Amino acid sequence: MRDSLVAFVFVQTGLHAANTATLLARIPEVEELHRIAGEDCYVVRVRVSNTEQLGCLVRDKIERIKSVHSTRTTLVLKTLKDKPVPHPQRSSASSAVRSGG
Repeated sequence: MRDSLVAFVFVQTGLHAANTATLLARIPEVEELHRIAGEDCYVVRVRVSNTEQLGCLVRDKIERIKSVHSTRTTLVLKTLKDKPVPHPQRSSASSAVRSGG
């Protein structure tokens, strides 16, 4: 059974946090990792089984990274649109040629 709880974790880091992204990306529960502008430095989409596992993930893995100063976590209640990842061999140009457009 696939894990069922999705959350976004907003991460603030210190100024000298060169390897933070690498360390976050190595965490198995991390599905997406984005460097963002604004108050937070990164937004991380994670997938876990339950809220207890989410708490452990944030406390024991994300917040243990030395450069992480703080986190905020938002639970996803329902996904209304989740765009599928496009196939690398299918570009919009090749799709237009196949469809006659």
